[in-house]
Amino acid sequence: MIPAFDQSTGALPPGNHHATLEQVEERLTLTPRRRWLMKGLCTAVKAFWAAGIEEIYIGGSFCTEKPDPGDVDGYWVEPDESVYDRIDPYWIDFELVPIPQARRLKWRMWADHGVEFFIHPAMQAGPDISFPQFFQQDRDGRPRGVIQVMKA
Repeated sequence: MIPAFDQSTGALPPGNHHATLEQVEERLTLTPRRRWLMKGLCTAVKAFWAAGIEEIYIGGSFCTEKPDPGDVDGYWVEPDESVYDRIDPYWIDFELVPIPQARRLKWRMWADHGVEFFIHPAMQAGPDISFPQFFQQDRDGRPRGVIQVMKA
C-alpha cells in the first residue's frame, strides 16, 4: 500500500513501499499525463515479469504529488545472468535517440512509453552510488521512499 505523501516534501516517506500495479494506478494517476505514464509503466512491468524479473522499483517525480511528472523513473534487480536472454531487447536498449519535442536525447523506452528503467547492479547511478541508494534520496540528498511494484 502506498502511504500518504510527506507534507513538507510532497514525496513518499523514506523506505521501500509495496504496491500492485492496480494500487499504483488508483493512487498516482489523477491527471491525463499521469494516466499516460501509467500505461507505459504497465507495459514495462509486464515485460519485466515475462522475463522473470520480480524486483521492480519506481521513484522520482512520478511518486510525488507533482501533477504532471516528466516520466516514470525506476530500476529492476537482475534475478540471474540469463535474464538478458529472456528479456525483450527493447527494454535493455540504452542507445540515445533524438526526441525533437523534448530537444534532447533519451532512450527509446522514454520516447515511446515515458519510462526510464535502470538495471541493478549492472548499472550505477554514479561512481559511488547504486540505483537503490540514488532513488531513496531527492536532489538535495533528503531521504524519500520508493515503491516496489508487486504482482497482485
